[in-house]
Amino acid sequence: MNRIRAGAKQIVEQYGRDGTLSEDSLALAEFGVWDRTTPGMLLLATGYLAALEDPALVERTRESGNEVLAMILKDDDPLGALALTDAGVELGWDQWMAWIWTFWQSRGMSPGALDELLEQAEEAWTETADSGDATRPRVRDGECGPWDAFETQVPADTERIDYGVMRIPRLEGAETRPLYAGERIVGVIVLFGGHAFSLQAYRARRGPVWDTVRPKIIKGVRDEGGSAEDAKSSFGSEVRAQIPVVRDGHQVLQPTRIVGCDGPGWLLRGAYGGPTALADVVDPRAHQLFTQTVVDLSEGEGYADPTAEITALEIRWPATD
Repeated sequence: MNRIRAGAKQIVEQYGRDGTLSEDSLALAEFGVWDRTTPGMLLLATGYLAALEDPALVERTRESGNEVLAMILKDDDPLGALALTDAGVELGWDQWMAWIWTFWQSRGMSPGALDELLEQAEEAWTETADSGDATRPRVRDGECGPWDAFETQVPADTERIDYGVMRIPRLEGAETRPLYAGERIVGVIVLFGGHAFSLQAYRARRGPVWDTVRPKIIKGVRDEGGSAEDAKSSFGSEVRAQIPVVRDGHQVLQPTRIVGCDGPGWLLRGAYGGPTALADVVDPRAHQLFTQTVVDLSEGEGYADPTAEITALEIRWPATD
């Protein structure tokens, strides 16, 4: 058994002994790290494989009152559901571990059964990574947005915070801050997992515009002394950049993924910065935030320059979020 699978098994056994995840297990799991295989990644995959192997147990889980867990386990898009915040619901890692423990109990607590499931989980994740499914574009494809407010397929079961021109998914445990341009609030900054994701909506005079905006972003970053290049991910076409910022009095390069998506008369743009922001596999929480945001131009505030390619729209900060 390799080190990653041994770590995952150690976490399951610790949860079984104590009934909750210890700080050491949470650190070992590295939940929220998506750019490499971790014990936490294997445990997420293990939960899904267990659901595939025993759908009747998933149904009993739903009947016992844990509809949230059952919904995520039955999700047709595991990569999206890995965000564990779909439909605006709360699901802690302890609940995920409880599901794996319940499944293992149903198999008589056989060490071999858990070892086999962890091995299958590692193989499944490796196959997914090698197939490109984890990195293929998933934006405005009928299942993912970003959405226009007047589109009929906007998922109604995702809880969103209303900022007027944008309605952004509520991400459990995240902090939100206003993004200012002078005295105007033109965006939302969502802080989670040591990363920051800013979202802005623009009115587009003629669309689509993302293909013409992207080269200007690349030039701007390079002119400031950073580096930037075109790339593709589950966000679609994007810019991967190292942007100069001042931190503790010293200039450093901030890994930043700049993403955008055209909609009917608008452009939604995001900047995702942090230690693993440029990983090939996007953190599902970041993908969820961007692709489940709804843009409503009828709520757009501020003057629209008729000569500008895009105009940043003011947002309405809620009294409470």
